[in-house]
Amino acid sequence: MCVRFVFLFKVCFFSFDKEKGCQTEEMKMKKVVLMAAVLVTFVGVNAANAGLAAHWTLDSLAEGTPYGDPAPAVVAGVDDMALDFNLANYVDLGNDPALSMGTGNLSITAWVKFGYLPPSQLPDGTPLPGHGIIAGKGIMSNDNGYGLIALDTGQVCFQVREGNIAYREVYSNDTGGNWVGFVNDEQWHHVVGVLEREQVNGTRIYVDGVLQSHSYDVAVSTIGFTNDLDSAAPLCVGARYSDTMPEGQKALWFLDGSVDDVQVYDYVLTQDDIDFLVANPGVAIPEPTLLALLGFGAAGLLRRNRRG
Repeated sequence: MCVRFVFLFKVCFFSFDKEKGCQTEEMKMKKVVLMAAVLVTFVGVNAANAGLAAHWTLDSLAEGTPYGDPAPAVVAGVDDMALDFNLANYVDLGNDPALSMGTGNLSITAWVKFGYLPPSQLPDGTPLPGHGIIAGKGIMSNDNGYGLIALDTGQVCFQVREGNIAYREVYSNDTGGNWVGFVNDEQWHHVVGVLEREQVNGTRIYVDGVLQSHSYDVAVSTIGFTNDLDSAAPLCVGARYSDTMPEGQKALWFLDGSVDDVQVYDYVLTQDDIDFLVANPGVAIPEPTLLALLGFGAAGLLRRNRRG
């Protein structure tokens, strides 16, 4: 296959203009484009190893398996429709292998709307705070995983963990300033959790595009945090489900609120990426284009051809 590409490249585009005795701009452009195609063929597999792991628009219940009676309601969202949860239901979005982040970096994003979160309790009557899962797998349990949590304090939280061995978590509106305000105001807010390994501030949370302040302590630093986040737990919206927990606690931390447009990436989103997501609800980060792979050389040739 590779030999055929190179052969076509030579036969078709290393010819000369008979009148000018040299390669034309059009020929050069064709060579550059074909070279890019060959490069994409060679590097495509590696490029696919880092990117969008999953994207659920949550415009309906069809993207997962709903649990609870009644099922989560389909309501108006930030972009098209969203899912609304009532403290007794959730949606299981599965455990695709792409959601297993292992010891790598990750980012998870979602739009959420919630207000007052009432206290909860276990089946035996043990009281619990009113925290609810926005989207995540294995969090707030003895399991491994990552995810976003709505807190009864009006904050949001990003947590990653390996069972009871080690965890990292960070909160919006933490001490130190740089607050966007509490988000339990029944308005839509965009939340992003980022895990970047071997960084002093490697556990980060953004609300409406703003990096929230946090203390640089062991719960935030990822220096030496090599823990494995893989688990058999499904990624759920509206609650957490884990088979590692006792009966009556497998499905827990039910949300009273709405969630829209959940995305998971197996790399660290930049500030520009996050700004794009806030400005474009329902759209994932664009993949690199051909011109981006080629750089300014191809763009320059295109401009010259257009002027000619």
